[in-house]
Amino acid sequence: MPPHDPAYADRPRLSARLVSLPPSHELARAALGTPPLRDALGVARWCGPTTSVCPRGLPEITDVRDAVRQCGLWPRGLEGRPLERRRWLDRLGPVPDVEEFVLPWRTAVRLGLVELGAGHAHPSRSLEQQVRSPGHVLDWWANVFRTGVEQAQDHLSPGGTDDLLPQALRLLYEAPDGARTPLETLARRARSGPGTAHDNPGPARPEDVDGLLRALWRLTGTGAVVVGRHGSGTGDDARPFWASLTDLGRFGVRRILLAVGVPAPLVGELTGAGELLDLLGTLSREGRLCSFDTWLAERTPARALREIAEAVRGPGLARRRWTGTKVLNSTSSEIVPDLWALLDSGDPTAIGLGASVLLSSGMLAQHDIDLIMDRHGPLVVIDMFAAALAPDETNLRAFLTSDCTEGIEDVILDNVDRLRQDRHPDTVRVLEAIGRQHPDPGIAATAREAVERLASPP
Repeated sequence: MPPHDPAYADRPRLSARLVSLPPSHELARAALGTPPLRDALGVARWCGPTTSVCPRGLPEITDVRDAVRQCGLWPRGLEGRPLERRRWLDRLGPVPDVEEFVLPWRTAVRLGLVELGAGHAHPSRSLEQQVRSPGHVLDWWANVFRTGVEQAQDHLSPGGTDDLLPQALRLLYEAPDGARTPLETLARRARSGPGTAHDNPGPARPEDVDGLLRALWRLTGTGAVVVGRHGSGTGDDARPFWASLTDLGRFGVRRILLAVGVPAPLVGELTGAGELLDLLGTLSREGRLCSFDTWLAERTPARALREIAEAVRGPGLARRRWTGTKVLNSTSSEIVPDLWALLDSGDPTAIGLGASVLLSSGMLAQHDIDLIMDRHGPLVVIDMFAAALAPDETNLRAFLTSDCTEGIEDVILDNVDRLRQDRHPDTVRVLEAIGRQHPDPGIAATAREAVERLASPP
């Protein structure tokens, strides 16, 4: 999946969900333990101080046998079988056919761990210094992972023209950390493509499930993907496969997403709650839910409320307040006293936020709901309209004619003096939009008259 990959050419650039990654030194330590990088480093160190190579850049067969012994590059199935190992070494054919050595050797050369000269090879002079740098190690591993993805994609679809694997990796990235996504679900959603309903009732194509299983299985060796089976059935068909990304996998997929122009933010990169709330508007529904959890995991519910309340104060931020309500809904049971306190803050936008969270929490008795609507209903409704206006008025008419919002404009049109008293900064903008867009001419005229009354001295 290089930056010019046609599989990404026309894809909507929705942001990837917010993720939190371990520190770089932890990721680098995990990367050094993956077989491709471990073996590449092994052969790089083995070839020092210098090793003779043929014109194709490969050592002689005698040296290859020595490298296999010293670096443990045995085929699978020969663990603990010294006699079979000796026989296998004796039967080795031409060096290019010794995949167990050639693959890590080629990787080491490609990564610059081994430098080739005229008839000889030697470890990079900065190898040991670079191996102590998490940044260098992660660059090496990201190269290995990207190459593995390209090879797995070519294996799945010759020429790499099918975007089933890139889509599947993106879906795994969007899933909650540690989630085990069934392969059939993954294949169905990856095949449906961007902009299609995720609850497609149709079954996945068997060839997609099988191909995706093979492709992801190839990536397990990189340390990026885990593939397993659900349940405890006795037959193969009774135990469906699942897949999940590791921390390294999220790091690697994020590198690829950034390379193809998809924003992929980290928690530590956000400058504040305002940036989070703006980001959430660019995510898929699943991405938003995962991002809620990721961001909230970094702070207490009370701190989250304080940060969001500060980020949504002022005019033109109704969309932030609406999004902030959804974030706080997931933790509202732990901040009920703080939400009630927000209603006494004196700031109309903060009051609107607190009232909206309380009203949507499902925890209030009817008399509390009536109390909040009586005192702060206009602020809540203005925020609803203002959020429907973002980024423009194209969705306002549908909002006005929805069965769910029928008659809601009465809350703000029945008492214009109350609107003046509440001092919500988006009031005039909302009334002007209702005056232009409401399908009922009488209500539209009332909204325009309200604007004129608010413009006149009290």
